[in-house]
Amino acid sequence: MTIEQVRSRTKTVTRRATSTWQNLEPGDSLVLIEKGMGLPKGAKQVELATVEIVSVTVEPLDAIDYVDCVREGFPHMNPDEFKAFWLKGHGHASDATGVTCRRIEWRYL
Repeated sequence: MTIEQVRSRTKTVTRRATSTWQNLEPGDSLVLIEKGMGLPKGAKQVELATVEIVSVTVEPLDAIDYVDCVREGFPHMNPDEFKAFWLKGHGHASDATGVTCRRIEWRYL
């Protein structure tokens, strides 16, 4: 959902379900890819960028502000719009109350 933002290097933060990336730590390196699951037989992953993790925190989804909407690659969204987008994309109801997420920040290498 954010391939162009990664390619243009405007995305430096992502939010994921708290059940994922539990062992990720600052200083770790990752290769960001287009698609990791559901590739047809023989297809190869397309690498977008290599990044170094700056911080990993668990926080309420309600904590997002406009600055982090920009860091997520969505400067046209306000926090409420981003929350609705994130909730829908992660299979949640439309209410962010009590929803926590893993906030992952990186820098491009």
